[in-house]
Amino acid sequence: MCKRPWLSFIAGAVIGAAAAEGWRLYRQRPIERIPSLEGIEDPEAARAYGRIMMLPHIALLRKLEARRAAGLMPAGEAADIGCGPGYLVVELARSAPGLHITGVDLSNAMLAQGIKNAALAGVAHQADFRTGDAAATPFADASLDLVVSTLSLHHWADPVAVLNEIARILRPGGAFLIFDLRRDLGPAPWLLVWLVTHYVVPRALRYMGEPLGSRNAAYTPEEAAELVRASRLTGWQVTRGPLWLTIEGRTASR
Repeated sequence: MCKRPWLSFIAGAVIGAAAAEGWRLYRQRPIERIPSLEGIEDPEAARAYGRIMMLPHIALLRKLEARRAAGLMPAGEAADIGCGPGYLVVELARSAPGLHITGVDLSNAMLAQGIKNAALAGVAHQADFRTGDAAATPFADASLDLVVSTLSLHHWADPVAVLNEIARILRPGGAFLIFDLRRDLGPAPWLLVWLVTHYVVPRALRYMGEPLGSRNAAYTPEEAAELVRASRLTGWQVTRGPLWLTIEGRTASR
């Protein structure tokens, strides 16, 4: 028997009030997609984003995605569209020494980080970084064996055009893996993103409304499937996780 029942009462009241407030916030969340801007040119925001991407749980998820992509295509020419600070390029190079990866991003601030990070990781010989639009990449037709992209889909102004671009630059039998947040989060994941946005991320990202802004701009798995269905990309499937979705597959061989 608790000798101080009033403590249990207070604790229960606090937990109940927090749960009620969380449910209120969740019910007020935007349901419809709110597009976000492509690229991060503010150097302070770019550095803050780079630090967030190195958090252990994000690094683990990136490692798993790199291994998954390397399993699809362990050698050849690859591209990371929307590469940001280049962490996936580095991880993919480590997972698949037979791959040469080119990171493409609109943001020169991000690309500068990518070049530095690849050199620090000792994989600069496997990596290049180029400025480019996701819908108009600097690659020839049927020139790549693998295309990857993480946390970039929701930023694309015209996702169908980007998916068509991926179809254009992939060789027959080429593989692709597109990983992103999903908008249809349940209460607990959504509140986690809300808390991170308001109390955890550096000020530069908080001012940009991230990562909640990315959740608001993300697609549901059903919407993602509709986008791919409207494109020329073939051999795809959409899979879902608690916080994310993936579009992955392999184009038809001739």
